[in-house]
Amino acid sequence: MRMVTKIVSMLFLMLVIVASANGAGMYPETLENGKYVLVDGGMGVGKYIDRTTVMVENYNPPYYQIAIKMVGLEFSDSYWREHETYIGSPYKEGYSDTVRFRYDWDKKIVSYERGNKWLDWDINHDYSHAEGAPFIPNAAEVAFVAAYNMRFFDQTMGYSPVLKRKVRVIDEELYRALGI
Repeated sequence: MRMVTKIVSMLFLMLVIVASANGAGMYPETLENGKYVLVDGGMGVGKYIDRTTVMVENYNPPYYQIAIKMVGLEFSDSYWREHETYIGSPYKEGYSDTVRFRYDWDKKIVSYERGNKWLDWDINHDYSHAEGAPFIPNAAEVAFVAAYNMRFFDQTMGYSPVLKRKVRVIDEELYRALGI
């Protein structure tokens, strides 16, 4: 019985990882001619970064700080029921917030602001919703590309404890959506 429980748990975890990796395909990668770039999505809401709102707050290579607007776009449930995708769906802007990131180019470290604190994002964990959400690395990368038209993470690899191997921090799909 214990072995069955472990197997079911592992299968569920793998399903969550695959679903979050494939979930991005349910939402448009970009909207409004590339103004909005998808960084995460779930439950009919896509989290998008508005590339036109990028603001460099500190430029002191190899250290940078960037602020950018994140918007939650709410997609049509009825469209989903009919098409099983949000691509092509009408949407409306829901919540929005300014997100801030600090970068250390030499160490490839990103920190993000949470309340009044700065937290380092851990490159060596899984980027699925089960293990901390892909929002931070994807949003930080979009902000950096919007500010400097160059990749921050590029080919950087992090270790996945679930897959037990190194994986790219940023999928090439995001760079294609950004046109870089």
